[in-house]
Formats: sequence, C-alpha cells, structure tokens
Amino acid sequence: MISAARHELLAKVAAMYYEGEMTQGDIAAALDLSRVKIHRLLKEARDAQVVRILIDWPLKRALELEAKLVERFGLERALALQSGATDPALLRRQIAQLAARYLEGVLVDGGSLAICFGSTTYEVISAIRPDYQADVKVLQATGSLSQALKEFDSSALTRQLAQKLGGDARYLSSPLLADNAEAAAVIREQALVRQALKRVRRADIALIGIGDLDPATSVFVRAGVADGAQLRSFRERGAVGDMAWQIYDRAGRPFPCELNPRIIGVTLDELRALPRTVAVALGVNKAAAIAGALRGGMINVLCTDETTAACVLELA
Repeated sequence: MISAARHELLAKVAAMYYEGEMTQGDIAAALDLSRVKIHRLLKEARDAQVVRILIDWPLKRALELEAKLVERFGLERALALQSGATDPALLRRQIAQLAARYLEGVLVDGGSLAICFGSTTYEVISAIRPDYQADVKVLQATGSLSQALKEFDSSALTRQLAQKLGGDARYLSSPLLADNAEAAAVIREQALVRQALKRVRRADIALIGIGDLDPATSVFVRAGVADGAQLRSFRERGAVGDMAWQIYDRAGRPFPCELNPRIIGVTLDELRALPRTVAVALGVNKAAAIAGALRGGMINVLCTDETTAACVLELA
C-alpha cells in the first residue's frame, strides 16, 4: 500500500499530465522536479493503478466457433475473439476486455464473485470499466502466496476488484500451500478458513484462468510451489493443466499428486458445482488444458481466441 502523501503526489502528477495535457517538462518545472522523476512518477501511477488507462478495442467474435464449443461441451456460453493481433500481450488484453464486458453483463447487486490468482485474471479485472459499479461480494477463492508474486496474489486481486466495483471483499486468511495433506486438513477446519471456503462454495460466479504446466511459464515454478522437474514428471504421467492450483488430467479428473491435497482453496469438484464458472485462457499451447477442463465440466463459460478455440475443437 502506498502512503496517502505518495498517492496524492502520484494523482497530482497524473492529473497534470492526462487531464491538464501538460508535457512532462512543464510538470517538472512546475513541481521543481527533474523530467526523469516525472516520467518515473507517471509509470508508478499506472503501476499502482492511481491512473487506469482503458483502450476500447473493437471486439469481433467468431460466432461459428462459439456455437461449436457450446454444442460440443454443453457450455452455457462461449466467447471466441476474432482477432488479427500477432502480439501476445495485445491479444491477451483484448481477450481480457471481452471477458470483462461479459462479467459486466452478468454481475448483479447482492451477488457474489469468487476469483483466483492469475495474470489473466489480473488483466480481466484491469479491463473492467472504471465507471462500472456492482454491489457484489468478491471472494478470495485460494490462499495467499508469498511476497514473490504479490501483484497477482488472490488477496490483492480480491481487494482491487472489490474497490473497483464498489463491492465488499471477503478474504481467505490462509497460506496457499500447507506443508503436507494433514496440515492442510487442519487449516481447512480453522473457523475463519472454514467459513471463507463455505462462502466460495456458495458463490454465484467464479472467475478463473487455466494453466498448462509448462515449466518455462508456469506460476507453480515462479511461486516456488513446484519445480520444473516435477511439472515435467506430471505431464509425462498424464497431467494436462491446472485451475485454482489444482492439477488435472485430460478427462478433467484430479491428477494424483502430492500437491493437490496441500492446496488451500476451491477444489475442482467445487468449481464444477458452482452455477457459473468463467474461464479465461488463450494460446494453442493451452488447448489440451482447456479441453481437459471442458471435458471435466469444471467450467461452463469459456473466453478465448478463435485460434485456440479451433485447436480445442480439434482435440474434442
């Protein structure tokens, strides 16, 4: 959390630049600071979300692919972005905007939304329009990570989204990973944790990403939850993906490994039982993981791009 004084400085510089249309040089002169300092303050303002820049991309959808996904997997809804973007970062932002517009249409006052850690989840939250408000309970669906990934931590995302929507944040006061399955069982029985997990199981909507267990990109490795050798072993033995830190096989069944029982958070069966679980995932490298999640019935709304959608259908 930034201090009130720092927040005020960032807001002042941002207002001069974005609203007053002053150059960085003019701001530097007015505040008796260097131009380099102003540049850094503007970047910090964006990173701290004192300033939120929303680009409204034209979102064209591949309706035929959407219909095929719905029919093949019995989905409530499929959203497949039709995009010519070749930049992965740009495509991810456009997908996030598509998912954000969908959420803005289904969130209702008095409802509840459970969210899980993920860079894609972070992008979706950022893409929700600043003027959109919904009096919803935002529920942290998995335990908290160490400081290593604090920008994408479930508790941070929960707080950020609740503040943005004008809703109410409800936290899961637990570490993400217990030392062993027995310790995890004890943690889950703690009154605060038990109550938080009960709220998640009753959520109206869950927002979640899908991982493919690639050691080069997996958050398991970045967070120190597992190493590359473990993930390669899991994949060789039939694991295809992960959702809410739960690893599963091509049929969407929990993968038998020592990690799953140690995770504190929503389970695959609990995701399957929710009224609406929205997964946002893209990339042909994730096609097998997406297909596994769809076969297992863990999600009923999928948001992706047309290339990934076509690959998923080929695997069906």
